[in-house]
Amino acid sequence: IICFWVARMIMAGYEFEGKLPFKDGYFTGMVRDKQGRKMSKSLGNSPDAMELINKYGADGVRVGLLMSSPAGGDLLYDDKLCEQGRNFSNKIWNALRLIKGWEVEAGENEENRAAIDWINHKFNKVLAETEKSYESYRISEVLNTWYKFVWDDFFSTYLELIKPPFEQAIDQASYDATISIFEKLMQVFHPIIPFITEEVYHLLRERKD
Repeated sequence: IICFWVARMIMAGYEFEGKLPFKDGYFTGMVRDKQGRKMSKSLGNSPDAMELINKYGADGVRVGLLMSSPAGGDLLYDDKLCEQGRNFSNKIWNALRLIKGWEVEAGENEENRAAIDWINHKFNKVLAETEKSYESYRISEVLNTWYKFVWDDFFSTYLELIKPPFEQAIDQASYDATISIFEKLMQVFHPIIPFITEEVYHLLRERKD
């Protein structure tokens, strides 16, 4: 049936736009529940999409589906993955609140330079890796690679290294560098979790209309 849907979209592209709408078609393996059973209406094991979105948020559901869909294999879906996606969105929001809550003072703290250079180097390395994953349509790998980078490197390590002591200000240079890397992270995550990244991106700094 996928063949017919692809053919229909191609014919519609030529009919309404006069050109081929796409050159590649991407489809996943069989969607199964956590017990390995094929999802079907008769078994009643198919989740309701709107209920999932109401419970975990649209971004959380997107993360859950991508985490369960490695290239070349069946999808082993579990609600816990959507919960993990929701928690990840909350973590991003809490990181924004932390950074925007810092008092900033002029100057540059040289002790933070190594941490800033490290996180930017690591970001560029991961970006190159995930470009290759996108080219080979390994979308799940893209998510898992960036998820690990953000959780382990940015949240757990970098922010802990550069955050100012209690009730003290952070230097302007470190603050600007942190906003910049956070901004780039929202850009690379935008195809995966578009709603929270759009919101955070516009709250990080003033934007033109």
